[in-house]
Amino acid sequence: LLMHGKLGGTGKLVILPVDQGYEHGPARSFQPNPAAYDPHYLYQLAIDAGLSAYAAPLGSLEQGADTFAGEVPLILKVNSANSLATGVPDQAVTASVDDALRLGCVGIGFTMYPGSDQCFAMQEELREMTREAKAKGLMTVVWSYPRGGAVTKSGETALDIVAYAAHMAALMGATIIKVKPPKAGVDLKAAEKAYETVRQDTLAERIAHVMQCAYAGKRIVIF
Repeated sequence: LLMHGKLGGTGKLVILPVDQGYEHGPARSFQPNPAAYDPHYLYQLAIDAGLSAYAAPLGSLEQGADTFAGEVPLILKVNSANSLATGVPDQAVTASVDDALRLGCVGIGFTMYPGSDQCFAMQEELREMTREAKAKGLMTVVWSYPRGGAVTKSGETALDIVAYAAHMAALMGATIIKVKPPKAGVDLKAAEKAYETVRQDTLAERIAHVMQCAYAGKRIVIF
């Protein structure tokens, strides 16, 4: 994964994630560029752009895994939500580790929502899927997006919350961690004193703190 595409060998990654059809619906996702309704277009986009990998749900990867075999590393997104549902933030498991092996993927991708009333069930699902993935030679990418519980809506991207989310993904055994770029500020009142000595005026300083929380830079973090 780290040696593929235009960034190969630099230690940096750009992954094309296309699960917006689940999350937002097909027209909202693809109508501005109708060619993107075709899963082959998305494969070709990742290949032509020289990206590090392409991540998508089961059906999308199935519609091209044979045609584009070996041309771009694949990550199977194994859980998803949809915008027709309301209530507690959660995602359904929609694919398996064996599906990822069958499609020639390098790993699986999983979203968890720290703070949600469903976060503990999501962590248990991730634990089992990560254990199986690693036993079968695949890595795990974790999208860690705090929401619900003690996290305010505006605080979802606060530095302390993003850093907490990254650390939690590392604790779950993630190979690669995906979080949102952090803004300055502390959302969790109990963390305010600890953050008095954390520099956060610039984005570079905030990113450095998130990396510090990802095992002192021993995990790959994508923003």
